[in-house]
Amino acid sequence: MKKILKVDKILKYYGNKDNVTKAIDDISFEVEEGEFIGIMGASGSRKNYLFKLYINY
Repeated sequence: MKKILKVDKILKYYGNKDNVTKAIDDISFEVEEGEFIGIMGASGSRKNYLFKLYINY
């Protein structure tokens, strides 16, 4: 199948130099044409940050 999305070693931090929080820590995956994916995690685990990075890219 054809690869349509590749995410490789994504990191996302927010805050300032005195108070930095990791929102995303070293996430990698690939999606092929015709596949469906789901991102699971506890409430407040910053799942939406991954999609915001993709949309803003």
